[in-house]
Amino acid sequence: MTSRPSHQLTRRAALGALASFSLITPVAARDGFSLGIGSFSTNDFKNIGKMLKGLSLNEQDEIAMGDAYYGPIIDAQGGAYANRAVQTSMQRFAAPLFETSARSNFSWDITVLDNNEINAWALPGGKIAINKGLLRYAGAGDELAAVIAHEMGHVELSHALSEMKKGSFVDGLSGVSQRTLVSELEGGASTAAGIGMGALRGPLTKLVTSGYARKSEYAADQHIATVFALTGHDVARGAVFYQTLLETVPKKSKGTTSLFAGHPQTKKRLKALLENAPSAPYQSAQTPSWDFAELKKTFPTRRFFNRHAG
Repeated sequence: MTSRPSHQLTRRAALGALASFSLITPVAARDGFSLGIGSFSTNDFKNIGKMLKGLSLNEQDEIAMGDAYYGPIIDAQGGAYANRAVQTSMQRFAAPLFETSARSNFSWDITVLDNNEINAWALPGGKIAINKGLLRYAGAGDELAAVIAHEMGHVELSHALSEMKKGSFVDGLSGVSQRTLVSELEGGASTAAGIGMGALRGPLTKLVTSGYARKSEYAADQHIATVFALTGHDVARGAVFYQTLLETVPKKSKGTTSLFAGHPQTKKRLKALLENAPSAPYQSAQTPSWDFAELKKTFPTRRFFNRHAG
């Protein structure tokens, strides 16, 4: 039996192979070749991570991503809460916090979602969402401010862009979505804006709603002290919200939101945040927020619902 001759793929043939087969590995095994993109081979979809790592992402990409995905993800997460007074109060409450931002090109925005999960999330470019379920457990303005400042930290520090360059970012994508992403990357999509919405919406939604890497979550927590030092909020009182999460979420629950990382990890984050409290020049008795009081009229604080379960 004669051996199969080796093959040299052209760029067009490579893209055709990606479009025709659900997995790269069987193609490589059958035809005896592997396609080289840069300094690596696409005989395994794990190399998507290497392709993403080579993306050229900048502040304009962050702004474009926020503008493109904010509305669709809001719709997918329950939609905006249909009460103009609530939305206005939330925007006014968050405005002084947004004024502390070092990202002057971002157009900061915040929306209350019609979602009962105790969660909040943020997209690149300054787009933040707060679930109505969270508002029912924020007992003071400092607590809500801590949540917003935490989400601001993810935006300020470009955590989403960092996570997008990891192979794990696209875990769970279907074969079709993986092929689409690889094709767009190989086809010249060197920036986030050049990648189609269908290819990134799923993994980006999971990232921002479920939480970032441990290091990024700690950094976002520490950003609370940075914001509070400029706004007069109390770090210790703001940290009460983390204690509320520990008491509200069943002890056996894993970290499935952007704020709650499981009981042991959340306890560590709470401790680290409180260690920053003495150094932050906060006011000991901040004037109560009128806008927070307005939010509480619609979402009075629950004290015992579902606590100590599990």
